Amino acid sequence: MMNQKNDSIESLATASLMTVASELFSNHHIITLPKGAKYTFQTIIMTLLHAATSVNNSLESASNDFKLKSFLTKIPSADTIFNYINCNNVEYILSSFRAMNRDIFKSMIIKGKVHDIAIDFHNIPFYGDENTPLISGIKPKNGSVWGYSYCTLDIIGDVKLTLDVIAINGFNKNYFDLITFLFERLEKMQIKVGTVYLDKEFCNDDTISALTKLNINFVIAAKRNPKIMGILDNFKKENGPASIVFEYYFNKNGTNFNIVATHDDEKGYILFATNKDVKSIEKFEKSIPEEYRKRWNIETGYRVKNNFKIRTCTKSPVARTLFFVIQCTLHNILNMLKSVLGITAHELKSLINEDIIKVVIYGLKSLYIIPFKLFLNYLNMYNKTRKRDLRNQLLRI
Repeated sequence: MMNQKNDSIESLATASLMTVASELFSNHHIITLPKGAKYTFQTIIMTLLHAATSVNNSLESASNDFKLKSFLTKIPSADTIFNYINCNNVEYILSSFRAMNRDIFKSMIIKGKVHDIAIDFHNIPFYGDENTPLISGIKPKNGSVWGYSYCTLDIIGDVKLTLDVIAINGFNKNYFDLITFLFERLEKMQIKVGTVYLDKEFCNDDTISALTKLNINFVIAAKRNPKIMGILDNFKKENGPASIVFEYYFNKNGTNFNIVATHDDEKGYILFATNKDVKSIEKFEKSIPEEYRKRWNIETGYRVKNNFKIRTCTKSPVARTLFFVIQCTLHNILNMLKSVLGITAHELKSLINEDIIKVVIYGLKSLYIIPFKLFLNYLNMYNKTRKRDLRNQLLRI
């Protein structure tokens, strides 16, 4: 069923990946169904998971596909599912996502360890009325300057997880309050932060002031402006095309930080803002671009999440948020499994979809179901066994 790193982990091979996902959604009630709902929670979840893992990637296609494959099970229409979803609210769904994450994090053993973090905005273009709830201004994308915007907090490096999702409301972002709020949530999760990596949208005094106040190391892709370019032009006239680190601030009352300007023969100067100490300019200007490449992991994460995207034209902020949370949850489940097993997003998507079809045709008894807590125990047991075997191998060398 899955490509294993170790053949001894036979119990995991019998675990249904669909069961892991559906049990998480069920245990934490990702949505609450209205009173007198005609369809069961499990049927709604299976249809949502089928939409997230099938080729057509829409609720309409998932519902119609189920109706063709099953003559016994009652399958809800897409409109019915949307009605059920809209009985909920955005904060309820995000709260359920955080609760599911707590179960996933238990198997990853991430508490107490130092992790590099990436913060980013995930923008979904919107082409309707900009006064629609949850619509905010976004960076121009696919011909739109309006969209649904979610701020994501991700661990990057060897471990890759989406820790939190914040729905952005209104036309303006209060960066100081947003950064402060995000790191308050990290503290509650008992996550220790090494360095936080951010893109140009966060290169402003509010973000830098908040991170400095919190005593957090940061590396931010910096924006060019006339003041910075003037400093670089004067430096280049005197020193030629070389890299430079200099102290900078956005305004007289703003927070001081360093600009690392690395010179590239083709691109010119590549700029980074950081509060890291400059002990050796040569070492510093070489290490910063290398460190910032870690942030590219979050872009890879977006591509993985898009494997589980549910296509829709709905204007419902609740449905939009739910669909994005499903993407993030499946992304986290994938990375939880990858900590033990060799599996790709495509394989996970295929396996979940195959299991869903089996359930629709043959019922839940067609799957060998392992409860999620027991599944986590198998993962932890396997990790302990793997570490013990590695230590024994080292002792024999």
